[in-house]
Amino acid sequence: MPRPHNINMIGSILYYALYPLSRYMTSRRLHAGASKKVLPPSMDNDKALCDGGAVTTRTLSQIDKLDQWLSQGSGTKGETEERMKEPSPEQEYNTLQLMAVLHETTKKEADSKISEGESAVKEEEAETRNEQLQDTVEAPEQGDWEITDHHEVFNTKQNTEASYYPPIDSTVGFEVTWRVWEKVDESATAAEPLPFTNASMDFTVMSYNILADDLLQANQELYTHCPLEVLDWSYRCSLLLEEIQEWEPDILCLQEVQENHYHQQLYPALSQMGYTCVYKRRTGTKRDGCATCYRSSCFSEVSVATLEFFRPETELLDRHNVGIIVLLRPVVMNGSVVKAKGPPLCVANTHLLFNPRRGDVKLAQLAIMLAEINSVIKSCNAKGEHCNLILCGDFNSIPSMPLYQLITTGELYFQGLPAWMISGQKNLSHRAYGHRLCVPLWPSSLGITDRCQHTTASKEESKSESQRSGKGQYSHDFMRQLRFCPTACIRPLDLQLIPGVTNITPDASSVNQPDKSFSHTISHQLDLESVYQHVLPGFGNPEVTTLHSEGGSTVDYIFYSRRRTATWDPSAGAFAIRGLKLIGSLSLLSEDVLWSMKGLPNDIFPSDHLSLLARFQLDLNAA
Repeated sequence: MPRPHNINMIGSILYYALYPLSRYMTSRRLHAGASKKVLPPSMDNDKALCDGGAVTTRTLSQIDKLDQWLSQGSGTKGETEERMKEPSPEQEYNTLQLMAVLHETTKKEADSKISEGESAVKEEEAETRNEQLQDTVEAPEQGDWEITDHHEVFNTKQNTEASYYPPIDSTVGFEVTWRVWEKVDESATAAEPLPFTNASMDFTVMSYNILADDLLQANQELYTHCPLEVLDWSYRCSLLLEEIQEWEPDILCLQEVQENHYHQQLYPALSQMGYTCVYKRRTGTKRDGCATCYRSSCFSEVSVATLEFFRPETELLDRHNVGIIVLLRPVVMNGSVVKAKGPPLCVANTHLLFNPRRGDVKLAQLAIMLAEINSVIKSCNAKGEHCNLILCGDFNSIPSMPLYQLITTGELYFQGLPAWMISGQKNLSHRAYGHRLCVPLWPSSLGITDRCQHTTASKEESKSESQRSGKGQYSHDFMRQLRFCPTACIRPLDLQLIPGVTNITPDASSVNQPDKSFSHTISHQLDLESVYQHVLPGFGNPEVTTLHSEGGSTVDYIFYSRRRTATWDPSAGAFAIRGLKLIGSLSLLSEDVLWSMKGLPNDIFPSDHLSLLARFQLDLNAA
């Protein structure tokens, strides 16, 4: 068994004998690596581009530095041998450090008195460790020599191997797209293909209740779930304008537009976006109203009508809601020259009464709106033009209820219906004595018939129909006037005397006869259809257009005159496709999804209503 001093002697001899050889072999290997460097297939911004995609290498900059050092410090073989013969002071310092480490190791081995076999193993491990330390101790020659951190270089060599796992710190945030664009399934709605093609124009329509700040402040209990910062008008206004600028609707119908905010902020911004705007404030003390805007590059204005539903002479109509009807002419521009024009387009925008108990008031307000729309369309028909229609707004009525049924089916039997059921916003069936609707729904002094037409227009229409049929020369109103003529007041001689019945002489001034001209059914002839189906496709959950602390529902709509079968127009000498074709719409959300976003308003949607957006196609040859 060798003595301890013999072990030290052997270790020293091996060190001085193998150290120059290890230095020489290390320099040759580094020199060969520097001259035969092969980069990855492609390097871009610290990424190696492989067949499988981009592989992130976080230490590429360190590898580049190391290659630069090697290329600068390797030199020729003669220079390498010269450096081996004449090491610099820094190299001598590193050598002394290595010798001290090896000497300490051999001393510990001698003190532990290990066996001869274990000593041999330890000697091999020491030699291997010496070689590894020599690989990392070589420093570059760049001006003055620098001492390189061993751990940094060692880690650099480990990280040069490409990994297909993404680095931990490369997590990329993603944005949730809450609302998506949904195209209409043409196979389910399109008619048979026609053997001709017509010039057409696509345009988008947005309807949006933007929540007036005055109404928000007056009903703060509805928004206790919202952070205060998302309720600030300046914050909400910026989000609102960003949303409008993102979707770029060609026609914009806004409700609950506060007057001072419209003139100070909304109108200047919308004008810069290329919109022409019409505003109507509510009557009474409320400062909000409706605004209808359109792109002057797509439409020219034909006429504008603003409606006030408050009628002081009619007791029923004592609420201060308004509406706007704009008649537009679609134009196709080629620079500053009008290339083509389309048929007139009637755009109606309104905000009906909110009160869930007053369905009778809502029906009367809607009748005024429909009667005015009918007049605009009739004026276009009198000029030989077909007029398409879009009706937008907040109707404060949920789908499939009587008011919605009147708009979409064109008819409503209202006799005996509870007033709260008209809109269906709240179930008030538990109330035993609720107001029920009866004939007449509104007085004749309003000048609107049960067909939702102005009385004068109804008389002219009845007269023209009777003239076309060649019979019925006397109108119903004329026949009613004969009820109290002198002949009708003569008592027949054989009339049986019944006290209180047949012994009374009729007096036209004192008898209050019910208005027989108003039937139990109200109707219109506008042929409207809703853009949205009110149920989320694939889920069956109801869509929601508004939400606050008391719940969510659908009360906002875009109705339009649907495209029908094409007809031959002799004056134009071509087929005319009347009506609008729905191409797509912006999807709505369910109530549970909105609550997962902390309700409305929030930092994405600035109002307690969602915007409605639809794209239509208009036939230009139908003018």
